[in-house]
Amino acid sequence: MSTSSVIACGHCIEDKVAAVYDHTIVAKAVHEKHLVAFFGIEGPLLVNSVSKQEIQKMMSSINGVDPNTSRISLETGSISLAFNPTILTYPALLEGLDKKLKSKKLSIFPLDLISQMPKKAVASH
Repeated sequence: MSTSSVIACGHCIEDKVAAVYDHTIVAKAVHEKHLVAFFGIEGPLLVNSVSKQEIQKMMSSINGVDPNTSRISLETGSISLAFNPTILTYPALLEGLDKKLKSKKLSIFPLDLISQMPKKAVASH
């Protein structure tokens, strides 16, 4: 029996980010010098409207998270939100989300953090 290692191609990460990417939220956050964080969710994730609302409420309840920026895709197991880094640090955001989601036996893992407009989204002249 042999073992081998597998290197991730990044497509799964890109799919998770794309599922919760909202250009309007990213543009507004960048303009305000806020950050947009993307996370994957692991655990017994129920794909229904009740779960989505509960997770959205947990995300929005963290001080420093920008109102109405929480995006969730239960199908891909990914979330995103914008936050004010002068109020909430990235490590504190990770800790806050992790604590809240533990009540549902869920955990998160970082996917991406946007602080400026992605080059693909910037129109070329």
